[in-house]
Amino acid sequence: MNLDNTTKSDQMLELNETTEANQTIKPSSQTAGMKPGEASSGSRRYGLFGVSAYPEKQGMDEEKRRSMSRWAGGVIIFLMAGVLILLLAAGSGSKGLTVTFDSLGGSEAVIQSVPFGGNVEEPEPVVRPGYTLKGWSLTPDGSQPWDFENDTVREALTLYAVWETVLE
Repeated sequence: MNLDNTTKSDQMLELNETTEANQTIKPSSQTAGMKPGEASSGSRRYGLFGVSAYPEKQGMDEEKRRSMSRWAGGVIIFLMAGVLILLLAAGSGSKGLTVTFDSLGGSEAVIQSVPFGGNVEEPEPVVRPGYTLKGWSLTPDGSQPWDFENDTVREALTLYAVWETVLE
């Protein structure tokens, strides 16, 4: 029995499986020469991204395999950092978007924090001597009126008071 090019499992196979003529069954050429502990051809092991765990089978030297492992590890760290940043951004957004009210010379209104897609609560009426409050707008000139029942918050914003002069 040739012990140089066979593994222990191949040696056992050779001892246990003999033909009636007492001829031993030789190990296949695919497993001959493998080192003890290596997987046979029927059970290839793969590492990260399908790279063979046995670089000599892929024609890849040890340095190239290490380089690929470092590259893959860097990609994983980069992706994990990106996910962490997204989670932190989502967590900070849970406090809501800031909606400020500019009364344009009237009394102050309370700043609100509204979740993304939420509705702004109409503030307590503000007062300005000689004027009547008509409503609130996205622009200081009143050209984009804000509908408190239907408009939703998609970003931090400022609403401006729209005043009408009181005639005496």
